[in-house]
Amino acid sequence: MKDAREADVIIVGGGHNGLIAACYLARAGVDVLVIEAFEKMGGMTATSPMVPEAPEHLINEGSIQASLFNATSIDRDLELSSKFGLTNVFIDPYHVHLGPEGESLAFWKDYRKTAEEIRHFSPEDADNWLKLCHTIDKAVGIGLPIMKANPVRPEFKMLMQSLGAALGSFGELGNIASWIVAPFAEAVEASFKHPMVRGPMTSLLAFGNYKSDLGGWGMIYFGLIHRYGASMFKGGTGALPLALLRCLAAAGGRTRVSAPVETLVMTGGRVTGVRLAGGETLVARKAVMTTVNAKTVLNELLPAGVLTDVQQKRAQYIPTLERGITDYNLNMAFKGQLSLPRYDKWRGDGLNLRLPCVTWNTHEQSLAAYDACDRGDIPEMIPGLAQLSTAFDPSMAPPGHETLWYWTPLTPSKPRIGWDAARVAITELAIKDMAQYYEGIETLEIGRRPQVLPDLKKRFWAIDGNVYHVDTFITRMGPMKPAVGFAGYKTPVPGLYLSGGSTHPVAGICGLPGQNAARTLLRNIRKSKV
Repeated sequence: MKDAREADVIIVGGGHNGLIAACYLARAGVDVLVIEAFEKMGGMTATSPMVPEAPEHLINEGSIQASLFNATSIDRDLELSSKFGLTNVFIDPYHVHLGPEGESLAFWKDYRKTAEEIRHFSPEDADNWLKLCHTIDKAVGIGLPIMKANPVRPEFKMLMQSLGAALGSFGELGNIASWIVAPFAEAVEASFKHPMVRGPMTSLLAFGNYKSDLGGWGMIYFGLIHRYGASMFKGGTGALPLALLRCLAAAGGRTRVSAPVETLVMTGGRVTGVRLAGGETLVARKAVMTTVNAKTVLNELLPAGVLTDVQQKRAQYIPTLERGITDYNLNMAFKGQLSLPRYDKWRGDGLNLRLPCVTWNTHEQSLAAYDACDRGDIPEMIPGLAQLSTAFDPSMAPPGHETLWYWTPLTPSKPRIGWDAARVAITELAIKDMAQYYEGIETLEIGRRPQVLPDLKKRFWAIDGNVYHVDTFITRMGPMKPAVGFAGYKTPVPGLYLSGGSTHPVAGICGLPGQNAARTLLRNIRKSKV
């Protein structure tokens, strides 16, 4: 019988990246224990009851759509769909932008189909969309093999795949560079003229200052969707960690919840375990892998004096609150179903507008919102995106009832009016805006759950409430993520590995940080480096 206080590898953080890493390790014969500070596994992919006003309504607490997950081999490798109950359903169109007069623009997996919708508003924009998508697709071909590899020591096969794609895209390299290095606002305005085309760009891809260099790279999101589609899990995003838990249990892995880590334990200059709040020590015979924020791990959980002065400064300055904006999430429950009758009538094609994510702001409103946030003010109009979870999966609410998920990245990271007042103001503005599009939103509500920065920080143990773990700067990607010397999953501290959204390649429902980190650790175990 296994000692409950020991394992070969202890993984700190029970989000989907931690569970994915655990599954790969356990299926390779490694004794794994995953510990989670919260009372349930799942992290930002958890699906939970919306208490107390609407306990029978289930809500997605963080992310909602999966995109890059579909570009990985994780589902196939771990048999999540074929054996462990995961049902992954593609959404097409994945996004619809709503105009002020009832018009709408749908974004489809097939970008040529999107171009035909754009052509209704602007033939020139439609042609430019086709050209841009061709360029972005070439960039995805170059970048994706590196995303699936260790960013410090990528496998030769991955390097050759990326190099081959670059050589095959030689004629597009200049175009790729131009939109990657340009400010995001410039990249949008240089390509598109019509408000219906510009508007959704800046609401979907608000990662930072729209006017700063090196912002255009965010458009690569479209290339990933066009290759792999966007999907959702039946039962909510929480269906993913549930399937992973079944996979882990079948492989002999173990889990433990309500177990916040107080400090990493050092023995002979190496990390050999963790001490939980309350004093209990858990021993890791080979390594500890953390999937919580790397800035927290290196500055708070790692004992003082372990890192060199240079390493400590690099860890200290990992950016988590430097974008000028931060995220806000709102879940709502309704005693009836919402509708978009004006937009259904305008389209007249039977498209279910209740199913995809929708936006409604203009490009100019997004730019103004960022400027207000950067000053510490609540924007007059807060661009965001909404989706009716029950339109995809009616089981997430009682019969005839509804749940709505709303997200915006355009709220001030340091509101001058304070967080309590900001929470109320942001929520009122968001509902007021949505009421212009969703019929019934103000009359059918039975409960709401808003989350501003302090709420996200408390619920997800996320430093500065940062859902990306590290600010989304292109200078914090690949071998610079989360900081020089700490990329590549294996840290300079013997026995300590990093994973999760803080590490290469990205946060969100992706899984590559967990997969890549597990493969790195397994290689080291097999080479007797651990």
